[in-house]
Amino acid sequence: MEPQSLQALLQACDSILKQPSPVSDATAQEFFDNHPLDAVFRALSTQDVTEQQLGTVCSALDSVLSTPYGTSLLPSARSYAEAALQSPQHRLRRLGCEQMGRLLLAAADEQQQQQLESTLVAVLQDTDTGVAGAAEKALVAQVAARPGSFTALLAGSSPAGQALQEMLDSSRATQRMRAFALLTAAAAGSSSNAEQLKQSGVVTQLLAQLDPSDPLACLVALQLLQELVIHIGGSAAALMQQLLLPSLLLLLDDPSTAPGAFPIAARLVAAAAQESAAGGVGAGVSSNGAAAMEVDGAAPHSNGNGVAAGAQHGDAAAALLAKMQEVLDDRGNSSADMEVVALDAAGQLALPSSTSAALLASPTSPQLLQSICSRALGRTASPPIRLAALHALASIAGVERAGEARDRSAALMSAANEASLRLAVFEAVSGAAGGAGGARSPAEAVHNLLQQPFDDTRAGVYRCCSALLLRPWFAADVCNSSALLARLCQSDSESGQAACEWRHSTVMALWATVQYVLGLPGDVGEARFKQQLPPAVQQQLLAAVRGGPYGVAGGRGTQQSHFVATMPH
Repeated sequence: MEPQSLQALLQACDSILKQPSPVSDATAQEFFDNHPLDAVFRALSTQDVTEQQLGTVCSALDSVLSTPYGTSLLPSARSYAEAALQSPQHRLRRLGCEQMGRLLLAAADEQQQQQLESTLVAVLQDTDTGVAGAAEKALVAQVAARPGSFTALLAGSSPAGQALQEMLDSSRATQRMRAFALLTAAAAGSSSNAEQLKQSGVVTQLLAQLDPSDPLACLVALQLLQELVIHIGGSAAALMQQLLLPSLLLLLDDPSTAPGAFPIAARLVAAAAQESAAGGVGAGVSSNGAAAMEVDGAAPHSNGNGVAAGAQHGDAAAALLAKMQEVLDDRGNSSADMEVVALDAAGQLALPSSTSAALLASPTSPQLLQSICSRALGRTASPPIRLAALHALASIAGVERAGEARDRSAALMSAANEASLRLAVFEAVSGAAGGAGGARSPAEAVHNLLQQPFDDTRAGVYRCCSALLLRPWFAADVCNSSALLARLCQSDSESGQAACEWRHSTVMALWATVQYVLGLPGDVGEARFKQQLPPAVQQQLLAAVRGGPYGVAGGRGTQQSHFVATMPH
């Protein structure tokens, strides 16, 4: 293409990209009238096109081909797309792959579908991850549109399925993992596909990749399993729990694999607890909050660390909790990084429901919760460990479950679990060393931590405090701390939009609990906290609530002025 024609194409593409999406049919037709597909692809294939110019044209072309008019041109674009797949320029190959995906969804002829699927499976082996990712995305869209295609891919009963099976059996880890990635992504969108995946043996093949001697393949396999667990719920998740969890437990002792295995194991145990509470199938939850997952009925044995070993042994949830406790014991045998990993996993376990949170607040095994609370509110903890512990404690106390509505009923656990939580929080600051900064009460520890200059630490403190404040005992402790109450109610104690909102969210949680306590009949046990809420405290809180995040009592204009002043520049 002549330089002048290339310049005209670039100007047209730049104009397309400046228009609001989606592009109109009329705009697409005008573009192709002036720049036919053959001329565009010829231009993109020249050596003179820079990477930036190529990106501009590809992005614009993607927009106009997404219109109904552009879709009507797709059959004539196939030859250009096939040629683009042979280009040395990865962005052009990706564009060709994206058009092949559109052709596949539009194809009505079965033979044409099989040809296009085979082409896209071949593209999964592209040297560029972006191109391979585009091929995976196109095939996943095909599976979603035509569910029967997943069966063919999984069983190897189509040319594309046969090619995919060859990739699964390849000696090259990259090819194997890309084939696994496609199948797990396709299974994640459908419980039926997930069940087929489990029954096919592919998940077992994926588990075989969890070999620490090949760290890269092991890491990718863990990431794929995590995506699978995240996206699959209900009965499909139950099918995965017994298959995956025992193998994951074996990886928790290895520092190279524990960061990937811990969160997946936590999600699986949380799913088991939820399903049991809902009366679903799968692993049960025992009366002390541990999810039982007997694999073959064999008696559990120890691996020397107090954790049931082997893929076939014991109570998987109890083993996970025991491993967390082993990492978070007071002997200091584990690295700071491992402690953060275990704390993050505890937060993942507590997040979905009060049932899964109760696993960490069992009155029969309080050590783990006490370890978390001592790291969140106790005297000594490194900043990363303290931050991870604060977020874990916030999730256990139900900050996500309560949501913006501050739903106490969603956040609270059983009476026994709540008693364990209260005891662990107070014990975190009542030991010989005291709480953070030498504090002697939870409220004092919170106040000392809010003096930290680090935004992320204060954010974790506010988040944790917001959840705990849904309990009258913690709200009463805060109201008894004049220093903390003054800081929470003082509009200028924080600066910046996010920090001001954190502070006010904490005040709102406190006010919600105060209102709850004030509305209790006198014979209810928690009504005793009323005496710790004198009118002066109530007025102080009400003024802070009405003041909003920025201390605005009077009008919108002042709030906007403060908002602008605290916006990051």
